[in-house]
Amino acid sequence: MTIVDRLKKFKSELGLENNKEMATLLKIGESFYSSIESGKKPVSKNVLQRLVVLSKLPEEYWKYGITDEVELIEKREEFKCLKDAIIQLSNIGLLKSDSKDFSSSVEEVLIAAMKADVTHILDKQKIKKETIKGD
Repeated sequence: MTIVDRLKKFKSELGLENNKEMATLLKIGESFYSSIESGKKPVSKNVLQRLVVLSKLPEEYWKYGITDEVELIEKREEFKCLKDAIIQLSNIGLLKSDSKDFSSSVEEVLIAAMKADVTHILDKQKIKKETIKGD
């Protein structure tokens, strides 16, 4: 199943009858959505993030079709949360390359992202150890 198939399935599960309704939910134009659904255009990072929020499913589900928690942990990009947090904070102007002093809210976001990434890495190590023991 491709990302386009998962997108069509999700639209159907929502009970949406046309591309305009789905485009509205994703906050994109109908023609852009139609191009994505027909496979003419790739799913952009912004659309992918909106799908994650709207569906409450991880990015890895949309990209790779992963639903198994163990497989999700194994496939998830290292330091994904921290990278995403840095990009988002930078995009909204709260984090700049020339600044070494961060506001408390920026620090909170970065710490939360690092904690999530540390948890992921530890979970990944645990799975590897269990796999080795099982072999």
